Amino acid sequence: MLPPPQPLPDHLWGEQWRFVTLPAGEIVTAFEDRPTPYGALPRTLWPMSLGLASAQPIAGILIYGGRQSRWLCQWLSDQQPQYLSYTETEAGQAGGLLLQGQSQDRWILVTFQDSEIAAGGQRFSQRQQQSLGLHFLWVQPDDSGMTTTGLWLLQRPWLT
Repeated sequence: MLPPPQPLPDHLWGEQWRFVTLPAGEIVTAFEDRPTPYGALPRTLWPMSLGLASAQPIAGILIYGGRQSRWLCQWLSDQQPQYLSYTETEAGQAGGLLLQGQSQDRWILVTFQDSEIAAGGQRFSQRQQQSLGLHFLWVQPDDSGMTTTGLWLLQRPWLT
């Protein structure tokens, strides 16, 4: 049995986050020329390596880390992220996002009470299922879209 998830250390959390989606055909091309100091884009998880259609929506989480971006990405690199999962509570009105690391450690990235965000979490989960578990975690210092601090392609193993 896995140990209970631990909260993400407060000093690491960024300014805001949101659910995002990119077409499978743009996942690699959108990031291959960007300098990205942290992350992992293993070829085995490239959408084309998994046989996904280029128009297939790939779910992701985008974190605007602000001044904490570098520290958050260093911590994430140390955890070696494997996958994210949406956890629903209270009949779809609340939920949270969990991060599974390389070890058996699990981390609570965020919890929420908003039904619209919970609906986004349900779509995130559905898109994971439709894309063989493929999804991504993207960290930027701000919402300018000019820089990326970290990017990880992830896959939930039981959805493959």
